[in-house]
Amino acid sequence: MGRMARDRLAQRMRMLRTIHGWSQEELAQASGLHRTYISLIERSGCNVSLDNLEKLADAFELPLPELLSAADTTRIGERLLVALTRRVKPKEA
Repeated sequence: MGRMARDRLAQRMRMLRTIHGWSQEELAQASGLHRTYISLIERSGCNVSLDNLEKLADAFELPLPELLSAADTTRIGERLLVALTRRVKPKEA
């Protein structure tokens, strides 16, 4: 039971990073954290300090409680679809 919060944060971060179209490196630059630390968080491999949670929330331009909240899957799915659609360019005829 102790890792549920870590798992939720990991899933939420991967989703938000994908929506923004960022690599782990880009999120690291935006948050001021190291890329390997971002990877560790996304694998639920560490406890994250409040200071680092604030840095991540700031990078995503979210209030901290929203970063930690359960995702509204319908809304997130729509945002993710839009983000992915923007990244896929149609073939020119």
